[in-house]
Amino acid sequence: MKKITFFLTSVMCAGFAANAHADSYNYRPYVGVDYIYNHTKANGFSPRYSVGGLHIGSTYSPYFATELFYNISDTDKRHPQGQKIKTSYRAYGLDLLAKLPLGCEKRFSLLATTGVGEYIFKQRNFPQKRHNEHGWGYRFGGGIQYAWTPAWQTRLMARYVGFDQVSGYNHDMEYSLGVEYHF
Repeated sequence: MKKITFFLTSVMCAGFAANAHADSYNYRPYVGVDYIYNHTKANGFSPRYSVGGLHIGSTYSPYFATELFYNISDTDKRHPQGQKIKTSYRAYGLDLLAKLPLGCEKRFSLLATTGVGEYIFKQRNFPQKRHNEHGWGYRFGGGIQYAWTPAWQTRLMARYVGFDQVSGYNHDMEYSLGVEYHF
């Protein structure tokens, strides 16, 4: 079964690469940092986080890119229904980006993104009860990007994240401002 899966994957990749004229485009890796404001909807309370993010990626055509991301939040302190709760989270995963360059100079681009990541929430209910919850988050979003130079770019993004198998957390919205360096 593994050989069949490997063969089918190889054939599909070769077909897509030939179709996209991948040999005529130079792959450009990049690295970026993000500030993310996150508003999460949880059962009984709505934590808000300031998040630091790091992403590394590669453009493999003028219109598509893939990224690996890692995000880590600060601690949110809430007092829902008279109890004291401190929460934070970290996440990592993979995003696919579609870009639509605009204008003659193609400095502005519209972005659409989809991806998946693992989200790990740390929760502490006082007095001394700790609990970790983790599961998958399915990410969908859009935004704009501006290229200051061919190497430096900045972007604004908004993403919806729906959680699967994360008890007590429903979904969240991420609003990010990022700076990227393209090699």
